[in-house]
Amino acid sequence: MLEKILKNFLVEHGTPFDFIKETTGGYYLLNLSPDLKIELRQLANEGVFFRTNLFLFLISEKETAFKQLLEANYLYQTTMGTVLGMDPNEKYITLSQYVYTPMTKELFWETLEQFCNAWDYLKHNFEKKS
Repeated sequence: MLEKILKNFLVEHGTPFDFIKETTGGYYLLNLSPDLKIELRQLANEGVFFRTNLFLFLISEKETAFKQLLEANYLYQTTMGTVLGMDPNEKYITLSQYVYTPMTKELFWETLEQFCNAWDYLKHNFEKKS
């Protein structure tokens, strides 16, 4: 289902995105810019999982970083409905979002736009603080 929506989306919008089918782990990869690459994965209920790296993890005090991530994720108030996390190798702060309802073209576009806006907002705010 996700593959069909992505193909239709790319054709209809004439997008310059590179579409890579079946990257590691069954993800689809959208390269929106050199900085923003979004991994997409179909969920069992026809929903979609969005994930990308937000920035390189440079804080030496991991407990402080974990506390800040938990606080930021509280009720999604500062994350615009997305979730901040850390990749398994603890190299990057990640941004992800689950959409549990069956995906449509319209919902895909709205979610992609919201996800990109959250990425831009959060990346800008973290870079400003550094």
